[in-house]
Amino acid sequence: MDKDLINSINKFIEAFEQVFDRDWDYTKEQLGIAEETEEQKRNSIQAGLETIYFISPEGTFINPKVEDEAENWGHRAVLLDEYRKLKKLLSMN
Repeated sequence: MDKDLINSINKFIEAFEQVFDRDWDYTKEQLGIAEETEEQKRNSIQAGLETIYFISPEGTFINPKVEDEAENWGHRAVLLDEYRKLKKLLSMN
């Protein structure tokens, strides 16, 4: 594979991981994504509602730590699958 292409892909992967994994708390803050408060959790339980997480409170976009990464999120599962395949291919070079 072309050296410049590999370098560019690696830089993209690094930036992608920085924003959507290592800096996930900051990214959520910038996007206005707030975790459910303890009061909201209690109210949901009292109302008999189940909270379905698209991303676990302990997860990130890249590593959501949920059973179903495709749960009502369009093409996210495909994106994560292709990202992981690309990472694996790059590690072989």
